[in-house]
Amino acid sequence: MTDPNGLAPLQQFALNDRLANYGDGVFTTMSVKDGKVALLNRHIARLVNDGAALGLSVAENAVRQVIQSALKQRQDGVLKLLIGAGQGGRGYARPEQSALTVAVSWHEIPAFYQQWQQQGIHLGSVGVNLARQPLLAGLKHANRLEQVLIKRALANSPYDDAIVTDENSTVIEASAANLFWLKEGHWYTAGLEHAGVNGVMRQFILAQSVPVQEVAMSLSEVADADAMFLSNALMQVVPVQRLTIGAASRELAVAPVLSLWDTLKPLYAGEYGAA
Repeated sequence: MTDPNGLAPLQQFALNDRLANYGDGVFTTMSVKDGKVALLNRHIARLVNDGAALGLSVAENAVRQVIQSALKQRQDGVLKLLIGAGQGGRGYARPEQSALTVAVSWHEIPAFYQQWQQQGIHLGSVGVNLARQPLLAGLKHANRLEQVLIKRALANSPYDDAIVTDENSTVIEASAANLFWLKEGHWYTAGLEHAGVNGVMRQFILAQSVPVQEVAMSLSEVADADAMFLSNALMQVVPVQRLTIGAASRELAVAPVLSLWDTLKPLYAGEYGAA
């Protein structure tokens, strides 16, 4: 269906572009410092694996070439890479022959992330749930309408971010980050069999020696956690300083999160790479 040896540059969406029309594609957002990409190999593997889950043949060497070219333009910031299924007809079905496209853009790292990392955030709930769809669960696909609705609700709330559940009230993640919590001396994170995004920072944390159990817990079960943090490729690790669920609001311990991040920092630094 697609050319596995290259990615056609995309500067402007055609009217029948499948990425623009249906979110038919995958993407990743990378933190770049001094010309090196944090968690580089995990980002590339995610694009290849998630593309394959959607039936897109994304070649690792082609992705590396795109990143290499982008790093010639800029050495620091946020590098976003979108891979789309190319152009198609009016309907949902892809044409038998289509060339994958790639769009690259540079952005600034949100300035408030550093403050969040140091001081923690106020996490609440906004009442927008994720649908359960095992075929898409874990994927960083380009259809993000659920997250758009969550961000809209969050903008009208007093919270810095939101704890998001699926339609069965099972805790999944935050608005654009994975969620970890400490309860009775054990670290947990949500299993992503039915919904959510398997972030590269989440993958990194789970690959380390720190024991973290993937579970299905309800919002009420997570509400009495002792500590909690958000993670993604840009914010890295952000502690939750206050948690509000319904009418109940309380302070959470930040020290366990900072201690865990101190342990992980040297390992994280070792995963910067040049494409």
